[in-house]
Amino acid sequence: MPALLILNYDVTDPQRLDAYRRAATPVLLGPDAGELLASTDRTVHLSEGGRPAGGTHTVVLRFADAEQARTVYESEQYRELLEERLAATRPFTAMIVPAL
Repeated sequence: MPALLILNYDVTDPQRLDAYRRAATPVLLGPDAGELLASTDRTVHLSEGGRPAGGTHTVVLRFADAEQARTVYESEQYRELLEERLAATRPFTAMIVPAL
């Protein structure tokens, strides 16, 4: 069953995030990885339960299944790059959602 990897954050260092994106694209996307469904800096949040809103930027990637999404996200290759994204953003959420 396909699964979505959803990342949401505010960008604090655009140049550093651009460098991360250039390095992370071949790891996250491709025949053995995911497919980019959406990447936007215009996320609209709806308030529920008094929780704080999330970030302005959202990325949605589709993988063959949740196991593949987790394998790519937790891979040594991506974990080395993740520190760059975290340093260039204020992260709000990262989740894997099985798609129906």
